[in-house]
Amino acid sequence: MEFSQDGATLVSSNDFETISWDVATGARKDKVAGQLAVAKTEIGRYIVTKEDDLLFVYDTRVGANDGADGKEKVLTAFFRAPSPITIVSCAGDKIAVCCQNFAVLTLHAAWLTD
Repeated sequence: MEFSQDGATLVSSNDFETISWDVATGARKDKVAGQLAVAKTEIGRYIVTKEDDLLFVYDTRVGANDGADGKEKVLTAFFRAPSPITIVSCAGDKIAVCCQNFAVLTLHAAWLTD
Protein backbone atom coordinates (compact mmCIF):
# COMPACT_ATOMS: atom_id res chain seq x y z
CA MET A 1 0.00 0.00 0.00
CA GLU A 2 1.33 3.44 -0.85
CA PHE A 3 0.11 7.04 -1.10
CA SER A 4 0.59 9.18 -4.19
CA GLN A 5 2.97 12.16 -3.86
CA ASP A 6 0.06 14.57 -3.28
CA GLY A 7 -1.64 12.22 -0.76
CA ALA A 8 -4.90 12.21 -2.75
CA THR A 9 -4.65 8.60 -3.93
CA LEU A 10 -3.92 5.41 -2.03
CA VAL A 11 -2.72 2.31 -3.89
CA SER A 12 -3.21 -1.15 -2.35
CA SER A 13 -2.63 -4.65 -3.68
CA ASN A 14 -2.94 -8.34 -3.03
CA ASP A 15 -1.19 -11.17 -4.90
CA PHE A 16 -3.21 -10.62 -8.07
CA GLU A 17 -4.18 -6.98 -8.50
CA THR A 18 -3.39 -3.40 -7.54
CA ILE A 19 -6.23 -0.97 -6.80
CA SER A 20 -6.10 2.82 -6.48
CA TRP A 21 -8.49 4.60 -4.10
CA ASP A 22 -9.59 8.23 -3.70
CA VAL A 23 -8.50 9.12 -0.14
CA ALA A 24 -11.16 11.81 0.34
CA THR A 25 -14.13 9.67 -0.68
CA GLY A 26 -12.84 6.11 -0.24
CA ALA A 27 -14.06 5.31 -3.76
CA ARG A 28 -12.14 2.88 -5.96
CA LYS A 29 -10.53 4.70 -8.90
CA ASP A 30 -8.71 2.01 -10.88
CA LYS A 31 -7.66 -1.65 -10.82
CA VAL A 32 -4.70 -3.31 -12.58
CA ALA A 33 -3.08 -6.76 -12.50
CA GLY A 34 0.05 -7.27 -10.39
CA GLN A 35 1.31 -6.74 -6.84
CA LEU A 36 2.75 -3.71 -5.00
CA ALA A 37 5.07 -4.43 -2.06
CA VAL A 38 5.87 -1.87 0.68
CA ALA A 39 7.04 -2.39 4.29
CA LYS A 40 8.32 -0.08 7.10
CA THR A 41 8.47 3.64 6.38
CA GLU A 42 10.16 6.76 7.77
CA ILE A 43 8.64 10.27 7.87
CA GLY A 44 11.19 12.86 8.86
CA ARG A 45 11.95 12.13 12.50
CA TYR A 46 9.24 9.43 12.81
CA ILE A 47 9.49 5.72 12.08
CA VAL A 48 6.28 3.77 11.50
CA THR A 49 6.40 0.00 11.97
CA LYS A 50 4.00 -2.90 12.38
CA GLU A 51 3.85 -6.04 14.48
CA ASP A 52 0.91 -8.42 14.09
CA ASP A 53 -2.21 -6.20 14.43
CA LEU A 54 -0.36 -3.25 15.99
CA LEU A 55 1.01 -0.14 14.30
CA PHE A 56 3.73 1.78 16.15
CA VAL A 57 4.96 5.34 15.57
CA TYR A 58 8.35 6.19 17.09
CA ASP A 59 9.95 9.62 17.46
CA THR A 60 13.70 9.38 16.77
CA ARG A 61 14.52 12.90 18.00
CA VAL A 62 13.78 12.42 21.71
CA GLY A 63 14.19 9.75 24.36
CA ALA A 64 16.60 7.27 25.75
CA ASN A 65 15.50 3.94 24.23
CA ASP A 66 18.17 2.73 21.85
CA GLY A 67 16.72 0.78 18.94
CA ALA A 68 18.41 -2.06 17.06
CA ASP A 69 19.32 0.37 14.26
CA GLY A 70 21.27 2.59 16.67
CA LYS A 71 18.71 5.43 16.64
CA GLU A 72 17.13 6.59 19.88
CA LYS A 73 13.40 5.93 19.67
CA VAL A 74 10.42 6.78 21.85
CA LEU A 75 7.01 5.26 21.22
CA THR A 76 4.79 8.22 20.31
CA ALA A 77 1.59 6.50 19.20
CA PHE A 78 0.11 3.09 18.48
CA PHE A 79 -3.01 1.73 16.82
CA ARG A 80 -4.64 -1.72 16.89
CA ALA A 81 -6.02 -2.86 13.54
CA PRO A 82 -8.92 -5.30 13.07
CA SER A 83 -6.53 -8.05 11.86
CA PRO A 84 -2.76 -8.51 11.34
CA ILE A 85 -1.23 -5.63 9.38
CA THR A 86 0.43 -6.60 6.12
CA ILE A 87 1.52 -3.22 4.70
CA VAL A 88 2.06 0.31 6.02
CA SER A 89 2.55 3.45 3.94
CA CYS A 90 2.75 7.14 4.87
CA ALA A 91 2.34 10.45 3.08
CA GLY A 92 2.28 13.78 4.87
CA ASP A 93 -0.09 13.44 7.82
CA LYS A 94 -1.74 10.21 6.59
CA ILE A 95 -0.86 6.62 7.49
CA ALA A 96 -2.37 3.87 5.37
CA VAL A 97 -2.73 0.37 6.82
CA CYS A 98 -3.60 -2.76 4.86
CA CYS A 99 -4.74 -5.75 6.92
CA GLN A 100 -4.65 -9.49 6.37
CA ASN A 101 -8.47 -9.51 6.22
CA PHE A 102 -8.19 -7.04 3.27
CA ALA A 103 -9.37 -4.05 5.33
CA VAL A 104 -7.74 -0.78 4.22
CA LEU A 105 -7.56 1.95 6.86
CA THR A 106 -6.40 5.56 6.58
CA LEU A 107 -5.25 7.20 9.81
CA HIS A 108 -4.87 10.98 10.09
CA ALA A 109 -1.95 12.11 12.28
CA ALA A 110 -1.52 15.88 11.87
CA TRP A 111 1.48 15.92 14.25
CA LEU A 112 3.53 13.88 11.73
CA THR A 113 4.09 17.05 9.71
CA ASP A 114 4.93 19.36 12.65
